[in-house]
Amino acid sequence: MVSTRQPASQPKINSGILNKQIEQPHQQHKIQPSGEIFTPQKQKTTQPTSSTLTFHLSQIKVIEFEGEAVQEDLSSLINPYLNKAVSLSDLHQLTQQITQFYRNNNYLVARAILPPQDIVNQTLYIAVIKGEIGEVTLQNNSKLHSRFVQRLATTTLGEEDYLQKTDLEKLALLLNDLQGIKPQLSLKAGKQRGTTDLHISLADSQRFSAYTLMDNLGNKETGKYRLSAGVRLNNLIGFGDDLKLDVTSSDKGKLKSIRADYAGLIDGYGTKLGAVVSYLDYQLGGEFKDLGAKGNSNSVGVYVQHPSIRLPHLRLNTKLTFNHQTLQDKQTAVAVEQKRKLNTLNLAFNGSWRSISKGTTYFSFATTFGNEHQRTNEAAHYQDGTFKAKKSFTTFNYNLSHEQLLPKSFALNLSLSGQISDKNLDSSQKMLLGGQYAVRGYRSGAASVDEGQLLQAELKHFLPLFQESILTTSLFYDYGRGKYYKNSQALAVEVNNNVVLQSVGVSLSLAAANNYSLTAAIAKPVGKRLDKESKHQFWFTLLKTF
Repeated sequence: MVSTRQPASQPKINSGILNKQIEQPHQQHKIQPSGEIFTPQKQKTTQPTSSTLTFHLSQIKVIEFEGEAVQEDLSSLINPYLNKAVSLSDLHQLTQQITQFYRNNNYLVARAILPPQDIVNQTLYIAVIKGEIGEVTLQNNSKLHSRFVQRLATTTLGEEDYLQKTDLEKLALLLNDLQGIKPQLSLKAGKQRGTTDLHISLADSQRFSAYTLMDNLGNKETGKYRLSAGVRLNNLIGFGDDLKLDVTSSDKGKLKSIRADYAGLIDGYGTKLGAVVSYLDYQLGGEFKDLGAKGNSNSVGVYVQHPSIRLPHLRLNTKLTFNHQTLQDKQTAVAVEQKRKLNTLNLAFNGSWRSISKGTTYFSFATTFGNEHQRTNEAAHYQDGTFKAKKSFTTFNYNLSHEQLLPKSFALNLSLSGQISDKNLDSSQKMLLGGQYAVRGYRSGAASVDEGQLLQAELKHFLPLFQESILTTSLFYDYGRGKYYKNSQALAVEVNNNVVLQSVGVSLSLAAANNYSLTAAIAKPVGKRLDKESKHQFWFTLLKTF
């Protein structure tokens, strides 16, 4: 809603903004590509005994183990050995080159050999064993139902005659995606000549984890200090499923939220079906205490997530989410009440790419199609003629970031993110330009925009401390800009619809993986500072995992 005039006491914080803040940490999770899993090894063969015997070859034919000619063009490897004297050592070198050619072209266990033969008409035969898939066996000592592993193996390897490196890597990565199990893949010679058997072994890993978190990322109106706790239950009923429960409360008890997310496998391609529900309740204090401002947010969603690409250097997920959200805000002192119902369909693509040496690029693109139905009595107070009870909207969000390791234990992080919309948005759909996950020199509720861009740069230094801890020191710069409203025709002439935020700062983080994390940061706005904003912001988080 766009209004040309607003009550002086109208709060910027409401159920939509608060729900957006609570959801931010759940959108920050990044997973690096695994890196090379099966590195093609150069063929190690015993060189034949030194011999003066030489051959004059006019033709070298490469055949498969069954006797058929191979389809691949190997002339660039073979031609240097034709029409000249070659030794037995030269021929063994050629078989190694052919072996390496096939292994570099996705045949993980391929091998070229010189079969016993008489050389007739200056023609030599070299046989290639590409590695047909033999038996696939499973030793399952985990709680994961065996049928899911068998389906993954069948869909990944079933259509191939030969053992492909990318297929085996994909199977390993899909199994690694499943929390609560520890997979191991091994290969051995098959019972039939020229075949390779695959053995899959599964064991249980950590099926339960929990955390507690204290931070000061809240708003002064609901309580700046927050306490959060959560549990993770992995492979809960053997469906490769996981259940996540998170609760948050502010120090003054004026903000309470609970969130549950459950997802499990539904097919043999790694696709998961999930559901997420959340509830938030708030009451504003401070300068809005006498206004009696309070409200809540309810959200129910279902989603399908598919691992579209799994390669050692590239991950891509596709996620389709339908969400129904109900928001309510009240200001009892002036008898104002606003209720909104939003239905959204979100299609998202996200992943990571090890694009250059010691560097990882993360990306996310999402389009949201939504409709909103709101009921309010604000018309009697300050609503103007632009109000619509029902409307549809579309947004596009993007996020690109790159982490590059540098010499001397330094690293450089760069990120660009933004939002584009076609209409004015409800507060629950706006982009937040301030806070710990945006321009850190401003509080989280400082500016929320329909359209905006955020640029961040950070230089880090890593220093190992104690036995397992790492101290990370960083200098950062944040720049954000945006439009409060997509369509501003109804705004008064003196109202500025554009906002620009900048800040610089420093942060320290001491952390040990799967144990604890202590983070503190101080940031100072630069350039023109927004009215009523502090000269600096101090942020901290204390995390303990179990």
